[in-house]
Amino acid sequence: MNRTGFFLSFAAFLISGGLFAVMAYRVVANLHDARAGAIGRGSQSAADPEYQRLPPDGQSDWMDGFTLTERSGREVQWKELAGKVRVVSFFFSSCPANCLQQNLKIREIQQAYAGKDLVCVSITCDPDIDSPERLREYASKLNAPHDQWLFLTGRLIYIRRVASELFGVALDKQTHTERLIVCDKWGNIRGMFLWNKLDEMAQLRLLVDKLLVETEPPANSSS
Repeated sequence: MNRTGFFLSFAAFLISGGLFAVMAYRVVANLHDARAGAIGRGSQSAADPEYQRLPPDGQSDWMDGFTLTERSGREVQWKELAGKVRVVSFFFSSCPANCLQQNLKIREIQQAYAGKDLVCVSITCDPDIDSPERLREYASKLNAPHDQWLFLTGRLIYIRRVASELFGVALDKQTHTERLIVCDKWGNIRGMFLWNKLDEMAQLRLLVDKLLVETEPPANSSS
């Protein structure tokens, strides 16, 4: 090959390489735009990180209550629920199976005691995802009434303490007990029941019936 032919071949190689680079860039850019579009098809509401602010009682030596953020955006304290029987549970909204089935069971309980002094308290164990906005969407699909079913979020390190110190159960990100925790009108734990066991759900109903008519705390209570 003479020198002129060599330079012509080399120039053609450079041009073809440049065209390939441009095409590759366009393919990558299109894939990026497609992924961004797919992600953007979810909720359009902007998440407010304020719900993950550590509340003042997060510094206490040992918890005897909590302050968490409800789906409405308002702060809820455990002591506000005094005078109501409470059915406490842990969950996370992106769980496609067990958590949904658990919350459908809780909905049965809530509906059975509609208008009674009972409140269901569902606390997320994935607060990075479960903002108040996300919990509003989730709760609306369950037709959960605001006055009798709370969906709470906060900061994971704080919620771990709530689970351990207040309710005596282990919790981590997307990891939680499947037991429903029943507390009396004074906040004392009176029973824990597996939501997926029919006999235990029957026992839960019997206990709730008993607690609803109580007018004084149990004798061994510190309340």
